[in-house]
Amino acid sequence: MEKVATVTLDEKGHFYGELDGKGFDLTATGLRAVDLMLISIGYCFGLTVEAYTSHKGYKIKNLKIDVVGKKHEKENRYSEITIKVSFDSDLSEEQIKRVMEIGKRGCTVSNSMLKAPEIKTEFISE
Repeated sequence: MEKVATVTLDEKGHFYGELDGKGFDLTATGLRAVDLMLISIGYCFGLTVEAYTSHKGYKIKNLKIDVVGKKHEKENRYSEITIKVSFDSDLSEEQIKRVMEIGKRGCTVSNSMLKAPEIKTEFISE
């Protein structure tokens, strides 16, 4: 299955993003692209955790996910990303460990970083 995300730049210098008919002004967020990447990792991890715990009937509250990106010293990339998770629950240590494993394994965003897709570029004359 393919998804197409469209990013456009208007005459005022604002970037807009759109996917599946939903869009927003990327520039107006004040966030950089790498900021959105870190947020995407946390959001994806959170969605996965929420789906898994709901499926299992686990009760968790106050889910908080901090995604910490450590910049590489020489290259223009992150050398390390740490996902720090906290929530309130009555889960055992083993259940929490499983929730964390599922969160990491089930996240398409982080999986795409771990097993990097080939990135191609094409110029399309319109």
